[in-house]
Amino acid sequence: MLSPIVLPKLTTVFNSSRSLISTLALTLVLINVSNGQGIKTSKSNTTDTVASRFEIGVNGGISFNQFTKGQPHASQNTGYTAGLSIHYKLYKNFSIQLEANALQQGGRLIQYIDLTWMGLPESFQTKNVTNSSYALNSIDIPVLINYTLNLKQNWKPSLYIGGSYSYTYNVTENYQKTGDLLPGEGIISTVSSSRNSTSRFNTNRANLIVGANVKLPLSNKLQFLIDMRYMNGLTPAIEKYSYMDKIGFGTDLRTNSFLSKIGIIYSL
Repeated sequence: MLSPIVLPKLTTVFNSSRSLISTLALTLVLINVSNGQGIKTSKSNTTDTVASRFEIGVNGGISFNQFTKGQPHASQNTGYTAGLSIHYKLYKNFSIQLEANALQQGGRLIQYIDLTWMGLPESFQTKNVTNSSYALNSIDIPVLINYTLNLKQNWKPSLYIGGSYSYTYNVTENYQKTGDLLPGEGIISTVSSSRNSTSRFNTNRANLIVGANVKLPLSNKLQFLIDMRYMNGLTPAIEKYSYMDKIGFGTDLRTNSFLSKIGIIYSL
């Protein structure tokens, strides 16, 4: 039987041990909770960082078009642009953007036709002046490198440069043809019509693109896009074009377009 002196000592040791175990258990629980929160936060931050790298968008606008000025009597016409984009942030202020657009380019040309030098009799068809407006309907695939300027937290314009591949699947020509209806009688007539001129143009073209845009926040995920760019044809739309319709003379015609468009950007 334990003596009265030993019993209080054992009780004190037991209480101290129980307090120590409780303290250790509580410490381990706090450490585990802290580690769990840290891991969760780290994963969340990593997920947010990766997710914020991607943006998708839809846009549309107007194209102002003209062929290269190597030929006289060329002027502008207007078309449209509409498409989708995906944007990926590369490093710091640099990012890459891939687009798929429906694009209408072209311009106006005046051509003088005189086939009488070939021995053909003079008529409205063999001798006339044709004022044509061409609409080149294409699928355009640009790849752009963006540099974002950190001017304000919610107002970050970007400058970009890149190139695109254009596949022209249809060309519509709206024209006015003027000439002598009855040669020698002095009766001048003008006929207006349209025709398909796809075969006259190159199907595959390459373009240089430079431009700028700004994205204005609408919500946490949505942004309003304002974009303006210039497209210059690197490859000819028509090779050896002559406004005098002389075979073997002329210069290559390339497309030039200024595009103004707006859109909606969604951050994934």
